[in-house]
Amino acid sequence: MTGTRVQVEYFPLTVIEYPGRFARMPYRFKIDEPVGKGFRRIVREQLDVALQELAAPEVHPKGVHECRKALKRLRALIRLVGPALGKGEARRRIKALGKIARLLAGQRDRTVMLDTVAKLASETGVNGASMLAPLKAQLAHGSGDDPRLLDAKCAAKARLLLFRELRKFSRADLSKRGFAALEAGLEKSYRHGRKSMKVAYSEPSDETFHTLRKSVQWHWRQMSLLARAWPSEFAVRVDAARELSQILGDDHDLAMLIGATAKAENISYDDKEAIIGLCVRKQQALRAAAEHRVERLFAEPAKAFMKRIGAYWKFARVVPMSDLAPIVVAGKGETGPRAVEAESLPAVQEVKPVPSKPRLAAKSATAAPSQRRA
Repeated sequence: MTGTRVQVEYFPLTVIEYPGRFARMPYRFKIDEPVGKGFRRIVREQLDVALQELAAPEVHPKGVHECRKALKRLRALIRLVGPALGKGEARRRIKALGKIARLLAGQRDRTVMLDTVAKLASETGVNGASMLAPLKAQLAHGSGDDPRLLDAKCAAKARLLLFRELRKFSRADLSKRGFAALEAGLEKSYRHGRKSMKVAYSEPSDETFHTLRKSVQWHWRQMSLLARAWPSEFAVRVDAARELSQILGDDHDLAMLIGATAKAENISYDDKEAIIGLCVRKQQALRAAAEHRVERLFAEPAKAFMKRIGAYWKFARVVPMSDLAPIVVAGKGETGPRAVEAESLPAVQEVKPVPSKPRLAAKSATAAPSQRRA
């Protein structure tokens, strides 16, 4: 099957005409909509977003980033409905979407590492900038003539795979209805979060914290999907999980930078040791900042959590929507990817954790860097 035939079968327009054809809708189920119908709607919306981002003649890092976010939202959705979709089918769809994400990862990773170096340099002053200069030069040199653009062949292959997923999902159906189609997947993801939290802080490593980050992202997006059950209540969890995901995402960026430093050529052993030490100290501060936040997010036992969320979903059908409305909506004039991710939920003022001496804390914890990822 060629890319052209797939395109003609599903979209009579050319790829270049694709952007702007579909409005970006909130990433959530509707209370008055059958869950199966909502599942197919959200899948189509997120695939539309991913295709729009890759449809331009030249795909810049922002487009790659937004496409990958749409793929993450899809995978969180599939994990939520996985048992009702069928374990085999859910596993195949997650694997296929992961393949597309990995196809785009190389370009995204180079951009992230350069951004991470720039942030570290700005936070550590002249000495830090001087220390990081050899690595920055190495990364810039290895990025090619124009590191901003996604390779055209890579973009075309990703579009073809996304069109194939449209066809696969068009035949998908859920074996259960209502909240029953969601509860098993939600409980499994929540239990995974509690387990990964315990493992990360008892056996700290880049791998265990990356697993924790993925669990937090699943929870964040699944709470967004269910937010219409009680928007102002879910807004607190969505905001807390998103903030935590950002901190753990910065930790992962530093882990990538450590790996790149270790493999870098034309950098002396002493310079590598200094750069890696700088990254590790920053990771320690980030992990200390995350500890109380993740304990708070997953404090509730799984059974109690599921009972509460199930009750919210049940009573959302009878409580007037005026009582469920969000406190505030997305910022004035705000549109595009951030509005999709935030789901028009209010920001929540950060609650500072009680001072303690976390196992992984640095002596002087620096603030987590700003996050451009979601």
